[in-house]
Amino acid sequence: VNTPTKTYGMGKGRAADLRYIESCARRIVAVSNGHKIVTEKSTVPVLSNPEFLAEGTAINDLKNPDRVLIGGDETPEGQEAIQALCAVYEHWVPKDKIITTNTWSSELSKLAANAFLAQRISSINSISALCEATGADVEEVARAIGMDQRIGSKFLKASIGFGGSCFQKDVLNLVYLCEALNLPDVAQYWQQVNS
Repeated sequence: VNTPTKTYGMGKGRAADLRYIESCARRIVAVSNGHKIVTEKSTVPVLSNPEFLAEGTAINDLKNPDRVLIGGDETPEGQEAIQALCAVYEHWVPKDKIITTNTWSSELSKLAANAFLAQRISSINSISALCEATGADVEEVARAIGMDQRIGSKFLKASIGFGGSCFQKDVLNLVYLCEALNLPDVAQYWQQVNS
């Protein structure tokens, strides 16, 4: 279900537009009978199972994930739903790669992962401007810093920005959340990553 950035009302330009989630939930209620577990794979709290799929490698990422993250309520029903979803994943994902958390930890993990990746791209892009001013080669600099095991080489390719819709959307959601929780310095920090 699509969760685009809101284009109207409170949170315009930052928060997720939940109308499609709500419409889907209403449809499920209308056609279901009996007990159901509904899992969302976005950044909207329900039983949270955010996806960490990259464009071009999504099928492989699904079959061989770095981790599977499942968050839910800390109620007996929530824990039962978490365990039911764990049982599905355990058919192909090793148990040590399945992480269970509360709903907020799961949602923030997804937003933070994409924000960190966007931050890396923004960082190498800013270094690119410095390289142009000094005559350095950004690819050589990226290769040199990428060999540092603490940093690694992924997401160090300078470009005009970061592609896809998830990075920008998730950083904007993080900014909105920080603003809503009265964390203006944190919101401002992440907003500059998106700029």
